[in-house]
Amino acid sequence: KIMPLALKELASSEATNRRNAAFCVGELCKNSGAAALKYYPDILQGLHRLFANSEQDLAVRDNAAGAIARMIMVQPQSIPLNQVLPVFIKALPLKEDHEESMAVYSCLCNLLLSSHPQILTLVPDVIHVFAQVVVSPDESDEVKTTIGKAVSHLISVYGQQMQPILSALPPAHANALAAFASRR
Repeated sequence: KIMPLALKELASSEATNRRNAAFCVGELCKNSGAAALKYYPDILQGLHRLFANSEQDLAVRDNAAGAIARMIMVQPQSIPLNQVLPVFIKALPLKEDHEESMAVYSCLCNLLLSSHPQILTLVPDVIHVFAQVVVSPDESDEVKTTIGKAVSHLISVYGQQMQPILSALPPAHANALAAFASRR
């Protein structure tokens, strides 16, 4: 009964409503299991609008990213990752609502740790995002450590293929990423 209302509010003229609706649909997907699946196409369509350049409220985008992350974590096979991941990653790093950080970055880390084929082509973009996150004073050590584990995994599995990606980062970002990757 709640999902249709939340979907309607994704298109609200009020940013607060869009932000809360995005969070709500993500939580409903996370906690409703298969019952939410029938809404996935409508949810993805509604959230896609929140990633458009016309969305001026950064917290709305951050909550939309959190919703996408929750959907991917519970039903990755029900998401067209080849279409969703590029838009999702382009919206990162989070700008305003860092309460979404653990969900968003854990989602990416889990896809990397499982060597999901849809994320592997986007590794350069993900590493660029991760480098920004680990130097951000707004992010927790827990989030940065989670990212470090995923980066460490990528280096151990893909070794030389990672070198040009890491070398392309600004030195401060590369050093911060290396520091968290070596923590394990």
